[in-house]
Amino acid sequence: MSLRLSHRTYRRPLRPPLRTAHGLWTERGGLLLRTEREDGRIGWGEVAPLPWFGTETLAEAVEVVAKLGDEVDEEVLARVPARFGCVRFGLAMAMEPDRVATVPDGRLPVAALLPAGREVLAELPVKLAAGYLAFKWKVGVGRAEEELPLLDDILAQLPAYAKLRLDANGAWTLRDAARWLERCAERPVEFVEQPVRAADALLGLAQDYPVTLALDESVAGLAAAREWQARGWRGVFVMKPALAGPLPELVAWAQETKPDLVFSSAIESALARAQILRTVFAGKLTHRPLGFGVGGIFGDAAWDGPATGPLIDAGWCDRVNPEALWNDAS
Repeated sequence: MSLRLSHRTYRRPLRPPLRTAHGLWTERGGLLLRTEREDGRIGWGEVAPLPWFGTETLAEAVEVVAKLGDEVDEEVLARVPARFGCVRFGLAMAMEPDRVATVPDGRLPVAALLPAGREVLAELPVKLAAGYLAFKWKVGVGRAEEELPLLDDILAQLPAYAKLRLDANGAWTLRDAARWLERCAERPVEFVEQPVRAADALLGLAQDYPVTLALDESVAGLAAAREWQARGWRGVFVMKPALAGPLPELVAWAQETKPDLVFSSAIESALARAQILRTVFAGKLTHRPLGFGVGGIFGDAAWDGPATGPLIDAGWCDRVNPEALWNDAS
């Protein structure tokens, strides 16, 4: 069966910009996909690359999709190389319009994203008052001498039932990582995400310290996650489904191997987020709070989706309007 394939690019400012160890992130660029079957059914997909995570660039994604042409068949995924994981994610979703038909009931906890630097001390009480029970703090943005004292201040504010995640985005040296992990030992830190980039160093840190470590940049694609499993990784896998390739393949891996898994946002729009969350609700693939506490990061209800809080309900997915995003894209 043939399908009509259309695409539109988008660029949306982040409000406010997001400070990470990769630098100041001010704008999100991506690609929306639309398929139409002969019977009139419409499918939607999104391609949201993060080159500093090792994905294809947006320019490469546009080129790959354009070369597919205006009409494709159901075997189109087989013609897209595995290294274009973001394109493959978007195409897989756009090729299956029936996937959005049923959304299970339920609610899942969400981790709040805290700002880097001293701003965290003002934002944390606001998030606690809103009812969040899990928090993710971006570190590795400033010097350890500046950030380590803030860790003590944050933990002093956290109630005993709350969880704190630290995300270094691979920015620490081995020496800095050792300092942080020594400080985190026997403290209420849920896990430390991507303290360094080098594989051997990560494995060594996991053996030397009692703090749970998590992979993020190291597992941008599903193939990388499989390689880390083969190396004996026993920590957490933070997976951004929008980067990892076709979502059904990620689900099959999770169901087969039962990794300690966190699903996380790549700051994709509400369109891709709704598609991911439908699958997460249906699959019961993780026991940890979702890394989707990005709130109103676009400052636009269509692109952000309905307002969320410390819990996200399955009905949120049905309130996202893909056609509104499509009409708003260039």
